[in-house]
This record gives sequence, C-alpha cells and structure tokens, in this order.
Amino acid sequence: MIAELPVPDDMFGLIFQMTNYLFGAFFLSVILGQMRDVICAATAGQAYFRSSMDNTVAYMVTNRIPSLVQNRVRTWYTYTWDAQGMLDESELLDKMPLVMRTAIAVDINLETFKKIDLFKGCDQQMLVDMLLRLKSIIYLPGDFVVKKGDIGKEMYIIKGGAVQVVGGPDNSIVFVTLKAGCVFGEISLLQSSKDGGNRRTANVKAYGFANLFVLEKKDLFDILVHYPESQKVLARKGRKLMKAKGPAAAKVEEEKKKGLALFGPKPATPKLLRAFGGNINKKVIEKLKASS
Repeated sequence: MIAELPVPDDMFGLIFQMTNYLFGAFFLSVILGQMRDVICAATAGQAYFRSSMDNTVAYMVTNRIPSLVQNRVRTWYTYTWDAQGMLDESELLDKMPLVMRTAIAVDINLETFKKIDLFKGCDQQMLVDMLLRLKSIIYLPGDFVVKKGDIGKEMYIIKGGAVQVVGGPDNSIVFVTLKAGCVFGEISLLQSSKDGGNRRTANVKAYGFANLFVLEKKDLFDILVHYPESQKVLARKGRKLMKAKGPAAAKVEEEKKKGLALFGPKPATPKLLRAFGGNINKKVIEKLKASS
C-alpha cells in the first residue's frame, strides 16, 4: 500500500500504481533540482564573497596579523559588498564586449569627467578612453590615500564620500575637505620624475568611507599619445597648476607666513614722520645740486 491508496488486486493495477509512483518521484526530483540551481545562481555572488572573506581571515589568523588590522579588513569586505554588491567591478565589466563596457562607462561617469577643470577642453574620445582605464577603490575612514613625499604614480577622482588634506602635528590640522567630483594627485601625475619632481606634496586621508577612481600615470600617457591636442591642453594646465600649487610656491608661501608670524607685519609710517622725512630729503637734494 502506497500512502492512502488501496493495494491493487490485479497485475494491471499494480503496474499502473508503480508507474505512477516512479513518474511522481522523477518529476519531484526534477523540480527540486531546478529550485536548487536557481537558489545557487542567486547566491553565487554572495558565496564567492563569503569564500574570499573567509580565506583572507584564515590567512591573517595563520600569520598572526594584529586584531585591529583583521577588523579593518573585515569592515572593508562588508562595506564593499553592501555598497556595490561585488568586490571588484572590473571583474564584471572585463567579461563584457568593449562596446558594452564603453556604453556603461559613458552613462555612469562621463558627465562627472566633463565637469573636472583639468580635463575641460580635452577631446571627448580621450575622456572615454580614460573612463575605461579607471579603477574603483574603497578606502575606510582614516585610511591615508597618499602621504607627503610618496612617489606620485596615480591621480584620484572622488566618486563618493570625501577626503581631507591634513598636516601639522599628528596630521591633526585639516586644510581642506574634498567631496565627490573633486580631483587630487594630478600635480604629481603631470610632473616629470626628474629630480624627484613627482613626489606628493600633501597628506590625504579618507573622511568616512570614500570610493575613489584611480588613474595611473602609465595609462594616462598611453592614451595621450593618440591625442596630441589634448596633450598640449593638459601640459598647459599642468604648468599652471604646478606654478600655483607646486612645492616651490607652497614653500615660498610657508616661509612668508613664518616670517609674518615671527616679526609681524611691517607697521605703517606715521603721517607726521613721512612729512618730516620728505622735507629733509628735499633740503638734502637742493644742497647737492648747489654744490655741483
């Protein structure tokens, strides 16, 4: 007897009941298998994320990495997954045809690029080529993006969040806060490496979670080879930036401020003294003319 069905009393009934049971079991297994495949496909990304995070944590535990570093790594994994649903956007885009990657990059980021002063006047196709070379990186609160004196090999465009230019004792002084759409690091990128000219001139750290686009110097120069007019535009703007913000100008301004702090501004000459001094000068000049 199967379930509530009565026991068949002849051979035909027995064969029919067994066939019905086998087909039922077969279709049930097919449906369950399809449901399993759908669930696995839906959670494949999360399973990959979980596996990557577990492997990284196991590696850190094996090598006795400090707990503070381990916690920051876990925070980075969790925030990155929550923010974009994947660990690396480039892994997804690299699998697409170039036409599709270009379309996605243009729709998402081209308008932001057009608003950047450094790239105004450049060939639009050059901007598209640059978009395809960008890498997205997420920084945790307090992470240093660049440090003063480091060799500048990249420029940064803030996609989301904010960064701060800091200095002073223990980097406790905040000079400026840069938000989404701002660019930094472009001076070191445009400077020549001769005599260490491409060293960073300031410390920049993430203010909260910051999502940045990174463009490497090598990629920029590879692109500019095909756009000589844009190369001239960037070279001209680079010279202006280096003149306005470069290390030499910054040093002069810093020394000027130090001098004012030490000696104070030069006091104005009293009006009476200026008038008296002017009369004396006139008399001296008249005597010199008479003697000559």
